[in-house]
Amino acid sequence: MTCLLLSTSSWADAPAEMNPQDSLIVQFGASKIIIYVASKADKEKLQEMYDSGALRNSLRYLEADQLADTALVKDDSGEYRIIKKNGETIIYYDKVKDMGRNSNGIFINIDRNNRQDKPSKSSYKTYMGYDFGIDVGMNIMIPKSGSLSGTLYELNPLRSNYIALNFMSRINFSKYVRARIGLEVSWYNFSFTKDVQLNMRDTGLELTIDPNGLQKSKLAATYLNLPVMLEVGRRWGFTFGVGGYVGYKVDSWTKAVASNGNKQKDHDGYYLNNFRYGVSTQLGLRWIKLFANYDLNSLFVSDKAPNMNVLSIGVRFM
Repeated sequence: MTCLLLSTSSWADAPAEMNPQDSLIVQFGASKIIIYVASKADKEKLQEMYDSGALRNSLRYLEADQLADTALVKDDSGEYRIIKKNGETIIYYDKVKDMGRNSNGIFINIDRNNRQDKPSKSSYKTYMGYDFGIDVGMNIMIPKSGSLSGTLYELNPLRSNYIALNFMSRINFSKYVRARIGLEVSWYNFSFTKDVQLNMRDTGLELTIDPNGLQKSKLAATYLNLPVMLEVGRRWGFTFGVGGYVGYKVDSWTKAVASNGNKQKDHDGYYLNNFRYGVSTQLGLRWIKLFANYDLNSLFVSDKAPNMNVLSIGVRFM
């Protein structure tokens, strides 16, 4: 049975620079390890670490072959010295870290027979986190040939907005490299500059000018996407990411607002491709990022509408 006892006695045989006012005594059966702290404030931190099991970070070095009679150790627990003297093991904490703070490496400084060897070992545990993001931007249709200027497909870019909500799992490989994968719902809006009515014909998508005039005419679609991205840089500093995505169309519709204010909304396929896939990139600082998504496949079904891809650009808040 393991127990923890607190005492306020000093250790007469301690080195001169070690004048601890408080100590922790860890009893492992018949074995005893004396742990000293530099200040009373650190005693409470050390007690909390013991209760949570974090103190094992210190005790795991006690049987290490490379440890000499005196060793300086820096790890998740803080900075401390391990001293083996007269068959007893003493751990003296120069500094105890607050709970919840993590170190990204281990450094052991060994003092043996007035010699100093300084082997070092760096480690980083891969761990996962989660992020929620919102994308706000605009859509641009890019035809395979020619230009949309002056045609019925010409868009008003300020009204052709792109909105997405995403929930991402974050896999941290190091301080500077992480991967993101998750689910995303995106809304594409394509607002036409002309008073366009869209109709599905057997021969393909038909665009005509409304004779009565329109205040607004747009084609819209909702996609469920699976985005993947590799990001480099400090998470709360400058970051750069590249990745890709695949998506499936769950709904599409047109909306027309007449000159008298009447609205008409019709749900149909409008020969939009059910699947979409593309590449993406982002450049950001802290939680604000500039992003660009480019669909590699055509927006519309082949031979039913012009062959064109979609570029979405904007700001991502994550």
